[in-house]
Amino acid sequence: MSWLLLDAGNSALKWALVPSAGALWPEGAAPAGAPPSHHRGAVAIDAPELAAELARACALSATVGGAALPGLVLGCAVASVEAVARIDAALLAAGAGPALWLRAGASYAHEGIVLRSAYRDPTQLGADRWHALIGARARFARVPLALVSAGTATTIDGVQADGMFCGGIIAPGVDLMRDSLARGTARLPLAAGDYVPHPDNTDDAIRTGILDAQLGLIERRIRRIREMAGAPPQVVVAGGNGAALATLLQRQGGYGAVALEPDLVLRGLWHRGRAHVAAALAPPL
Repeated sequence: MSWLLLDAGNSALKWALVPSAGALWPEGAAPAGAPPSHHRGAVAIDAPELAAELARACALSATVGGAALPGLVLGCAVASVEAVARIDAALLAAGAGPALWLRAGASYAHEGIVLRSAYRDPTQLGADRWHALIGARARFARVPLALVSAGTATTIDGVQADGMFCGGIIAPGVDLMRDSLARGTARLPLAAGDYVPHPDNTDDAIRTGILDAQLGLIERRIRRIREMAGAPPQVVVAGGNGAALATLLQRQGGYGAVALEPDLVLRGLWHRGRAHVAAALAPPL
């Protein structure tokens, strides 16, 4: 049997089709000649081809789990209600049924992954942030974490070594900052420049200024998390703009190994699925 996992963000829907019976989150490609262990994909959340992409994902189920359709569809969403409705309609049309949409919670404990939320209202936390935290905790146990998710928004969340999530910040992301400059000024372009130490043209100046603003925010939050945790945190970077930020953080040094983990939300959903199935199969008390 396979599971279809959905991360419905503000700008894109990311998905993974994974085997339900695996003991570990599937990473990397299958060896040459071996059947695929999983499939992944992404599509713009408002794209006309969204339904076709989900139909394709469902049709791949036979190559992963042997069944014609996924046995379970799990998702988390920060996309609009209308976008989620379109996703569910596409899943119904593909024969898979609507997704089970999961929200953030006050705590999570399963298979050695322990996470507790200090958010004033735990259900107010974005579902993507919560599942990224579960995925990061599964990847890095028993150490403090600074989790940077660089998507439409940039979020930076802190976790103590004992699994206490102590909150975080939300700021405009890289592309949102670039777009707002182009919209809000008369003569600045929608820049496509490079990050350079001393920009000598407008496009590079915008690109460098935006990334330096993001890096300064990240550095400040890492210091705050280190003060809270009493030890340097493991820095984990995810999201569509994560690769550029992770590269720059590694280049400037001082943070240890900076881990780039692009599929943390999907990994967290996979663990939630395992906990969901275990709870459903547990004998009544």
